[in-house]
Amino acid sequence: MRRRNAWFTVAAAVAVTIAGATPALAQKFRVLVGNDDGVEAAGLAELVRVLAADSSLEVAVFAPATNQSGTADRFTTGPLRVASVETAGGYPAVAVEGFPADGILFGILQGLPRRPDLVVSGINQGQNIGELVTLSGTVGAALTAARLGVPAFAVSQGLGANVSYEAAARYTYQLVDRYRGSATFRSRLRGTGGRPKILNINFPTCVEGSLRGVRAVPLGRSQRVVGYDEGSSAGVWDPVVVKTPLGSTSCSSTLRDPATDLEAMSNGFASVTPLNVDLTSDGVIRPIARFVQQ
Repeated sequence: MRRRNAWFTVAAAVAVTIAGATPALAQKFRVLVGNDDGVEAAGLAELVRVLAADSSLEVAVFAPATNQSGTADRFTTGPLRVASVETAGGYPAVAVEGFPADGILFGILQGLPRRPDLVVSGINQGQNIGELVTLSGTVGAALTAARLGVPAFAVSQGLGANVSYEAAARYTYQLVDRYRGSATFRSRLRGTGGRPKILNINFPTCVEGSLRGVRAVPLGRSQRVVGYDEGSSAGVWDPVVVKTPLGSTSCSSTLRDPATDLEAMSNGFASVTPLNVDLTSDGVIRPIARFVQQ
């Protein structure tokens, strides 16, 4: 890791971060970037490079010091060490010795002089679709931001032999710009009652063909039990399992309308899935209350 200073206390890190923010920057659209692959990851470096090229954006990076993939939305309740470092592309960053959620928590609650307008987590190496969503630190960091009232994008790139983050980074920038410029888009993501949404974005890495577009789709499941067949022994039943690949492979597919994120990624489309911050169904609590409360 390229450290600008040795490990130091939280208070010192805050002082360095705040000192780097000028009054002019405070007027810009503020984007906090984190990830779960670690502050030196190539996907984060490419994302920051594209975002920071727009001088109207104020980009701040708070990311794990090391790879924390698969840690979901875990966070640290003990002492937290941070350091001033640089990304792999040389952009100033704060490395947090903890989980992906810790970077977002520290950035929003302590490290930044003003709350960000938007959080972007990624770009992750490896798709986060279907059942992987609940395991993903990339998604966990975005959910953490939304629980603090800040809308967020979680961005991932499908695994493959020749991974490139360029298309995903370019699309993410376009989406950030669209969010900044559209009051309707902002309203949709900010939700109601201080419960913003997150967008889970996944780009395929094509083995053949090329990216076929971007589709808004619900989460899928890689395995579903659709019935049972009677086994060879009495009282034993064999599940009938339907499987959908978690990979991102055939970008030369002719499928036109993917039904889920898994189907999109397996057929050459990037997928965008809106997610709630928790399992509560929006807008249902009050209508259902009269049936269940005593």
